[in-house]
Amino acid sequence: MRQKGSMTIAMCMMLSVMLGIMAAGIKLCREQYARVQAVNAADTGLYSVFSEYERDLLEEYDLFFLDSGYGRGAIDAYHVVQQMENSMALTLKSGIRGSRQESCSITGYRLATDNAGEAFCAQAAEAVREHLGTAAVKRLKEYLGNTKEVTEQQQAQKDAGAPPMPEVQAPEETVQENRDAPQITSENNPLEIIKRIRSMGILGLVLPDDAVISEKEADVSVFTSNRNLQKGMGDIKGRESGGSDKLFLQAYAMNKLGTYREPGNPGALDYQVEYIVGGRGSDRENLKKTVNRILLLREAANAAYLYTDPEKRAQSGALAASLCTALLIPEGAFVVEKLLLLGWAYGESLLDVRQLMAGGKVPLVKTGAGWQLEFSNIGQIFTMLQEGQAKNTSGLDYNDYLQILLFASSGHSLAFRCMDMIEQNIRLKPGKENFRIDSCMECLEMETRFLSPSGNQWTAVRNYGYDM
Repeated sequence: MRQKGSMTIAMCMMLSVMLGIMAAGIKLCREQYARVQAVNAADTGLYSVFSEYERDLLEEYDLFFLDSGYGRGAIDAYHVVQQMENSMALTLKSGIRGSRQESCSITGYRLATDNAGEAFCAQAAEAVREHLGTAAVKRLKEYLGNTKEVTEQQQAQKDAGAPPMPEVQAPEETVQENRDAPQITSENNPLEIIKRIRSMGILGLVLPDDAVISEKEADVSVFTSNRNLQKGMGDIKGRESGGSDKLFLQAYAMNKLGTYREPGNPGALDYQVEYIVGGRGSDRENLKKTVNRILLLREAANAAYLYTDPEKRAQSGALAASLCTALLIPEGAFVVEKLLLLGWAYGESLLDVRQLMAGGKVPLVKTGAGWQLEFSNIGQIFTMLQEGQAKNTSGLDYNDYLQILLFASSGHSLAFRCMDMIEQNIRLKPGKENFRIDSCMECLEMETRFLSPSGNQWTAVRNYGYDM
């Protein structure tokens, strides 16, 4: 049996309103879906760009950076944008067709070298925290702080000169030695011997004859620290380096870069920590400068000890009197004694450095028990240096003295010379001959414009960085 139906005007009007609401809701949902899809595309694009981080930097140096030069040197902004757009296109094509991308541009980025290498220093510090822990670095800071205080006191004592010693009776054996001493000539004159030693090459004195010195050289004019650097753009905030990051960076350099005693991976230079100290373009020159600075530390320490040792002051005073008598200038005994003490300290310092270079240790503060060079043997110092062996097992080794030198350097020099070595080492990799660390991005901000299905324009500003 057929049933008849009818619809009132009121029902028609109500259905019309409901259909309009439904259509508006569908349109709104499509707009919101398109908006979410656009934002997701922008995020995915940035993630994709930063997924191309420089792998050698991460694997060898624990550094997360995007090489925006892609191995070709200068920043390639076009390639960065292209990578972003290619990745966004895949996201925008997926699912329901929503918005489409109209334009994409870089509005800011932060480089490894910006703000005195702040991003690099922060990442290096983070790597040290993960490997050593903050507590270990704090102990190192306390130790190096105390060490710096001691070395500054020793240098001040040396600069002040030998204080006048009270008149004391020299030991009988010392008096007898002075009476029996041979006549002073140009061959056994301590002042002449010391003068001859100072004029000789330092490496030839403190290294054994069979030591092999790296002859690698590099053009420092193209290093990061010596060229005009690319700069970041925009106000991109990243992780900030704290006041103690210099010490973390110092620990990082000792851990990642090679030294004379502990060579690292083959690089542009072999003595890479010595380059941080010396800043020269050859391993030989950097080693020479480093050894000379260690020698100055030891000379101050040894002079400070000699100034306060009554027995050794008696020996130097008696010999100074003999020299001045022979030269007919008895009033110059105190000046000659000072020269003798400084020369004696220099000779002892050569023996100290010889031990360090051979793998031995030397205490920061010298005592009579550890003293090696007697005045009577100063003429045989060349033989002692050639036969020198690493005897001491207590004190500071060569790398410890490198730590002291790094602690005294400026944070800017430490950061940029460290980046010099890292950049030059990466350039040895196949296909990365033009790598530049001032092309390495840590943070990036992109502005993308989208067109919605209804013709509205949206702008999405998104940023991403390895510090997040």
